[in-house]
Amino acid sequence: MNSLVRQLPLIFAALVIMAMHIETGGRPSAADAVQFHIEAARVIGSIPAKFETWESVEIPVPVSAQTLLRPNALMSRRYTNVTSGEQASVMLVQCRDTRDMAGHYPPICYPGTGWFERDRDKVRLTFGGRVIEAMRYEFDQRRYDEYKTLVVYNFFAVPGQGFPIDMAAIRQAGSEYASRPFGAAQVQVAFARRRPEAEERSLVENLLEPIGPALDVLSSPDWRRR
Repeated sequence: MNSLVRQLPLIFAALVIMAMHIETGGRPSAADAVQFHIEAARVIGSIPAKFETWESVEIPVPVSAQTLLRPNALMSRRYTNVTSGEQASVMLVQCRDTRDMAGHYPPICYPGTGWFERDRDKVRLTFGGRVIEAMRYEFDQRRYDEYKTLVVYNFFAVPGQGFPIDMAAIRQAGSEYASRPFGAAQVQVAFARRRPEAEERSLVENLLEPIGPALDVLSSPDWRRR
C-alpha cells in the first residue's frame, strides 16, 4: 500500500502528460492547413475578371501593404460596368496567419491616407443564396477646394467562423491555436459616391456574386475537421 501511495504522484504526472498530448495533438497545425491555403489561392485566382456587363483591370497593391499583409492570395481590381459606366474596386486578400490582417482594416488604413471616417453601419447582403453581414463605412476627404467621398463595404472570412465584421473577432481568431494556422481573408468593395440605399446594396451584391464560391471555401468549417 505504501508503495502505491509513493507512486501516485508519478501516475498522476503521467496521466497529465497523456491528457496534454491528446489535447494538443488534436489541434490543427500549420502543416494541417497547407492544403487549405493551396485551395484558397486556387479559388481566388479563378475569380473572373469579366462577368455579365462588368469588365475589370488589376489595381496594383502598394508594396508596403503587401509587406504588412504577407498574402497567400490577393485579388485587387477595378470593375467597370460597360453599360451603365458604374465603377467600383473589389479586393479579396487571404493571409496564412490571422495576425497579419490586424493592420489592414478600413478604420485604420483609410484615415492613415487622409480620409476622415464619417459614418459606419452594419448591413446585410444577399447574393447567390448567401446572406452575409458586412460593415459599411463612409469616408470624406477635403483637399483645398476638392471634396471627395468614399464608401467601403467590408467583411472577413475565417474557416469555421463564417464572416466576422470587426477586428476584435479577427484578433480572437489569431489568439486561438485551432484558428491561427488557417489565417483569414478580407473583402472590400469600394466606390466614390453615395447612392440610394437599395441601389447601393444592389451594386455591392452584384459585384460579390462571382466571388461567392471563393467565400464558401474561405469560410468553410470542413478544413478544421480534416
